[in-house]
Amino acid sequence: MGNVSNPAGFEELNHVADRAVHVWAPSLEALFEQAARAMFSLMTDISAIHPERRHEITIETEDLETALVDWLNALLFWRETQGEMYSDFRVRWEDGLLRGEFAGQPGYPTFAVVKAATFHDLRIEQDEQGLWHATIVFDT
Repeated sequence: MGNVSNPAGFEELNHVADRAVHVWAPSLEALFEQAARAMFSLMTDISAIHPERRHEITIETEDLETALVDWLNALLFWRETQGEMYSDFRVRWEDGLLRGEFAGQPGYPTFAVVKAATFHDLRIEQDEQGLWHATIVFDT
């Protein structure tokens, strides 16, 4: 499953029509944070985004896959309605709810425009070393 020499990270995968990433991390919380970094990295250079505006959201979850898609699409909704790009993400689970914090600054995509995270080929798995992996396809 890709180059996972770092404990957490992401890589873009070849995809015929849309954009896809492989994300890995040592915990589910870190996996969701890496997925958000990967998605915004498809849209811009996130190292240039200053986390000056902070927001919080709560997502009621049905399962891990739905939680991941809902988390990413909620970030895209905030990006679109607030005209902001994000680079700093925190996720925690409380009482079956995903509580996310994210921060960024005003801005717009300079690379690709990601329209949505999809369920197409979505996989979340934990390997024998305990690392979590996800493959996510984005509609662009």
